[in-house]
Amino acid sequence: MDMDHEAKVDNPNKNVYAYGGQYAKEIKNGVISQIVLIIRLQGSETLASLGPEAYIKIDRKSTKLLLSDSNYSANQVTVRTQVPTGMGPGIGFGYGYGAVPMTSTRTSTLTSNILSGRLTFTKEMENDILSAKSLQYRLYSANDAIDLFVSDSQLEIIQKFIKNRGEVPK
Repeated sequence: MDMDHEAKVDNPNKNVYAYGGQYAKEIKNGVISQIVLIIRLQGSETLASLGPEAYIKIDRKSTKLLLSDSNYSANQVTVRTQVPTGMGPGIGFGYGYGAVPMTSTRTSTLTSNILSGRLTFTKEMENDILSAKSLQYRLYSANDAIDLFVSDSQLEIIQKFIKNRGEVPK
């Protein structure tokens, strides 16, 4: 199940502008695996890789988690834009036609960092989430905290996901 949560970085010089999470569980022979949250963040080039320590806050209870399968990469995108440089002579040999706008192409390269990792929930966490009123995650990029906020409607969907035993609704 894919879901984007609002993200905020404690450092005003850094930001996260794309974030996503994929909640997953496996049901095999009637046995349900622990839920895994695969997190993917894209942010400013000043963000460092994610540290191994993370937290999940269910209502007021905060629990430490280990971030596994951590990955860090740079993403570069080249952007070309047309920029007006002024007005050039019009056509029509002086018969009243207006000037033609002239443009030049400006090229810039945007760099962002992509950070990812995997959080595994315990059965106790899953049970706590079922009756929770709020849910939040905290990750660390070097010394900077990154908080992911789960909205009320997203929490309801996550609760349904936890309850689902693999039955297909009719």
